[in-house]
Amino acid sequence: MQYKNKKNLYKIIFITILLGFIISLVGCNWLSFGLLNIFDPQAQIRLSFTEVNLGGGSISLEIYSLNEVEFIGSGFEYEYYVGTTKINSLDKMVGVTFYVEPSTSPGTPGPITKIDNMPLYFQEVLDYLTLNPFITELTCNITMVGTDGAGHSISETVTVDLPALQPGIDFEPPIAVIDITPGIAGTAPFTVVLDASSSTDDRGIASYAWDFGDNTSGTGVLVTKTYSDAGTYIIILTVTDYFGNEGFETETITVSEPEV
Repeated sequence: MQYKNKKNLYKIIFITILLGFIISLVGCNWLSFGLLNIFDPQAQIRLSFTEVNLGGGSISLEIYSLNEVEFIGSGFEYEYYVGTTKINSLDKMVGVTFYVEPSTSPGTPGPITKIDNMPLYFQEVLDYLTLNPFITELTCNITMVGTDGAGHSISETVTVDLPALQPGIDFEPPIAVIDITPGIAGTAPFTVVLDASSSTDDRGIASYAWDFGDNTSGTGVLVTKTYSDAGTYIIILTVTDYFGNEGFETETITVSEPEV
């Protein structure tokens, strides 16, 4: 019986040592980064929002360490999603160098490093929404990356599924602009180039339609029109955005009889 008790004791000791070794490698919440962290400490970085400005497209952060290891931030990684679909072409790494001082004692927050008005999106995102005008919400994941004073590479999640842009439905009409070359007056036959490329819309223009004022019409950004007969012609340009909003502009062309 005594031999059997000793055998069971050895089993318990072996299992305890084995569990301790596993914990030291993988860590767990109640032992922070694991027992290994005692011998090779890794910065325990925490961050919090001080402001989320969705209208202005920015956030502000406070970053601090919970142990006696400093952190050198190298930047932020951005990922964007439409629903659950990741838009890989919008992935972006923004290099921003900042320093987080170590804490004076374990478990006590160290000095705070502030990052104000960090952008939620960039021009590439705005361009993507212009090309895809029916998207009504784009969310972003942001990850902070850097290296601590002990040489460990560290990444901390800043945001997950945060609405970066919510353009919604567009009720704003486009602005139509007509440029005419060589001008608005000439002698028959008078050929003009009509250019609508200066027209604008906040979400993009879907179509350009022309009424040439002589019972003929055309489409496209750039068109050429020849007036064979003398007269006054009112040109109407209609530009339509992807949500059906229309913008209009008119110009008058005066064509005189050719000189004899």
